[in-house]
Amino acid sequence: MNNSFGNIFIPDTLTYDDKAHDECGIVGLYGVKDAAQHASLALHALQHRGQESAGVASASDGQIFIHRGMGLVSSVFGNGEGRNMAGNSAIGHVRYSTAGSSTIANAQPLIGYYSEGQVALAHNGNLYHGEKLREKLLLSGAFLQTTSDSEFFLQLLAQKQASSDEDIASVFEQAEAAFAVVLLFGNKMIAARDPWGYRPLVLGRMGDGYVVASETCAFDQIGAIFEREVEPGEMLTFTAGGYRSTYFGDRTVRQQRCLLELIYFARPDSTVFGHTPHVFRRQTGHMLAKEKPVDVDIVVAIPDSGFSAAMGFAEELGITLDRGLIRNHYIGRSFIAPGQGARAAAVRMKHNVVKEVVRGKRVCLVDDSLIRGTTTAALGKELRDAGATEVHLRIACPPVQYPCYFGVDFPHYEELLAYQHTIEEIRSILNMDSLGYLSLEGMRACLGDEGMQYCTGCWSGEYLQKN
Repeated sequence: MNNSFGNIFIPDTLTYDDKAHDECGIVGLYGVKDAAQHASLALHALQHRGQESAGVASASDGQIFIHRGMGLVSSVFGNGEGRNMAGNSAIGHVRYSTAGSSTIANAQPLIGYYSEGQVALAHNGNLYHGEKLREKLLLSGAFLQTTSDSEFFLQLLAQKQASSDEDIASVFEQAEAAFAVVLLFGNKMIAARDPWGYRPLVLGRMGDGYVVASETCAFDQIGAIFEREVEPGEMLTFTAGGYRSTYFGDRTVRQQRCLLELIYFARPDSTVFGHTPHVFRRQTGHMLAKEKPVDVDIVVAIPDSGFSAAMGFAEELGITLDRGLIRNHYIGRSFIAPGQGARAAAVRMKHNVVKEVVRGKRVCLVDDSLIRGTTTAALGKELRDAGATEVHLRIACPPVQYPCYFGVDFPHYEELLAYQHTIEEIRSILNMDSLGYLSLEGMRACLGDEGMQYCTGCWSGEYLQKN
């Protein structure tokens, strides 16, 4: 595939491997006392980014120690596991499950051994030509331990015997990918972000040491102070003397920051790409109300991620926002639960209707996004069973019609409700009285002058925009 659509370019290496996607949360600490313990605490704040596995690696006296396991952070570290991991540097990872890859072998951090010693890696993102790279490595005689494309970084480090900043930067330069990465060596830590800036990565201070993480909410958890974003195409090397910055790749390319981070993935209280997700989502709700108003008695958010957009929607129309749905917070996010069977089970246990709120009312449900429709279809029926006279639906982003090649797990066209059906067909399938989506132009307008610096491929089918 090698296609051009105006200034949109889809390279012929753009392929999807359903064993390789990782939308995850990462953290790294350097020069921080009890770094491993702080890393595990930070992972609690990043739990929304991955529920399949969690792990921490720490470095002490030139040696790397690791503890990881399947399940939530509280399960992997809840009984004091990892408490005695020594060292003033550590990295951590929570993984977002994907099809065919729910095994301990793919849990991170990954650890490798090469001519320069031990190295541990935590990666958030996806190599969009990962399957071709995997085949190339296997044909060259490489022994692969996982089905994750994250291992590619370790393989290249070994092949290049990379030790200097320049050598390691060249590894990142070869990775045509969406990535935020932290590498832990016996005597240093490295953090890097791809030149397009798809995945978020932020830098902070903790006492005399440093912290990097996917989101600033991890800093709040451990008392670190946010300093700035790691820039696209920037690699930071942390040593006893502080940190130094190296740049790699073509830094003139247009930014392709993942807009779904602001729409759905990021915690509302974080700072991501310079924005507070709650504020942005509230703005999309206002814009949605202007574009797709509805005459109803109450607005009800699909909790929890739809709350901010619902607030803006209700404010714009002057309609009461009420808690018609209560979420069971002991059930994970159904969109990122491992496998469709687990998603369906999670939906049935996840929400309960407040009957007194919705009985006899015309209700408008508001959510931030609609991917497979599993949750929404069930909620519509539950609201009607509870006595709602009408149920309308408004979505604070455009229809998701295309696969993501850059690290988000809705890869297959057949899983995308909006790819298979028109908006009217979706309305009928979900049994809604009306359905309205925010337009792509309206969503971008909520970002102001930055609107064209975000990847919208899952909505528009337009990937890798040129300058």
